[in-house]
Amino acid sequence: MRSTVRETITVTQLLARSPLGARRTAYIVIGFFCVLLDGVDIGAWGFVYPHLVRDWGAGPGQITTMVTAGYITLALGALVVGPCADRWGRKPTLLVSIVLFGGSMVAAAFATDIVTIGVLRAVACFGLGAVFPSAIALVSEFLPQRRKALLVAIVFAGFPLGQAVVGYLAAFIVPTFGWQVLLLVGGILGLVLVPVVWLFLPESIALLLRHRRDDPRARRTVDAIARSTGVSGPVELVVDRDPADEGDRGGVRTVLSRKVLLTSVVVWYGYLANCTVTYVLIGYLPLIMANMAMDASASGPVIGLAGWGGAIGSLVIGYAMSRIGQYRALVAGLVLTAVAVAAVAVGTWTLGGLLVLGFLWGLLNAGSNGGMNAFAASAFPTRARGTGLAWMHSAGKLGAIAAGLFGGLMIGAGWGIGAIFVSFAVPVLIAAAGFAVLGLRQRTPSPIGEDH
Repeated sequence: MRSTVRETITVTQLLARSPLGARRTAYIVIGFFCVLLDGVDIGAWGFVYPHLVRDWGAGPGQITTMVTAGYITLALGALVVGPCADRWGRKPTLLVSIVLFGGSMVAAAFATDIVTIGVLRAVACFGLGAVFPSAIALVSEFLPQRRKALLVAIVFAGFPLGQAVVGYLAAFIVPTFGWQVLLLVGGILGLVLVPVVWLFLPESIALLLRHRRDDPRARRTVDAIARSTGVSGPVELVVDRDPADEGDRGGVRTVLSRKVLLTSVVVWYGYLANCTVTYVLIGYLPLIMANMAMDASASGPVIGLAGWGGAIGSLVIGYAMSRIGQYRALVAGLVLTAVAVAAVAVGTWTLGGLLVLGFLWGLLNAGSNGGMNAFAASAFPTRARGTGLAWMHSAGKLGAIAAGLFGGLMIGAGWGIGAIFVSFAVPVLIAAAGFAVLGLRQRTPSPIGEDH
């Protein structure tokens, strides 16, 4: 039944009062596929490396350099994109990022030497590092606050789902058509998103109105959303002011300002600690299984279950955030993540037990990452949302480097697998304590900056 709103309402009231409607549902779907392809294309490279060794004679040092350079450019992409998105807009930043990773992957499919493909992978990772936070920041600004945690979690679920899906794609494509076709398909799927984003995903209304009060693009977007939700009354182009949005500060100055700094530190550190665990699980699971006298190749199904668990977990924690409060849900998710990771040190594990544990790792670890994305989508004010989210993702990518560096040092020093996993669980507990402190300081269901 179509509702009729006769009084004049603001943009914020429109987004909060009305049902999602076809228009905003489409925004969520587009954001989901942007994030899903991010997961697919990051995961695709893992199926390429063995063939570079076998077909091109690449040495371990060259592969290590490619992997490390990719993680560095992933972090740099997220680091650079935030201020750009806050200054020049979320949509153009997202479009450029998709073109970078899609075009580079297509070009890499035709590369003929290890140096060329290494450079193209670095460029592709730079673009991939920017896609995720740009898509989350843009889509989140069209969502009602009371349902934002769950809806952002749905968008985030595309990432672990993409990492699970790429295994099936690789199993079908690589044996028959070769690894080059896997890269080609991933790149083309990314480029297909360019016209979709260009035509159907608008720029942030709040960001447009901060630059120009009567921006015609904002008016067109607001009118389209109003029609799709059945609102017939006039909508005033006014959005609520962020409490932390003072003066003409840019994104960088805002996230480092006195009012926002504690939130910034807790979110960035929490994502770094939890993503470090993610990469430890992916990188060291074969070693765990070998030490348990199991076939290391069986780690594939465990990682696959972790991917599916992550997709489900992001929805579960997103729903929990909307029901019991975001601070409580995040603290619980991070504490349980630490427990599940440290469980490796307890007793003897069979393959069946590790399969269950892998699903729990995804459910809790990736689910908590989804929850932190939902939290950050509201925690940072409009002027700094791109920077806050992107720098959180940059910190997460640094977790990959931390996992490799500290994990290698611990193994070299003779640490057992159980001790290594317990040591990586401790920083996650500290992250949980950080969110508990934020919750105690806030004493309201929602963080600062509840604009749309």
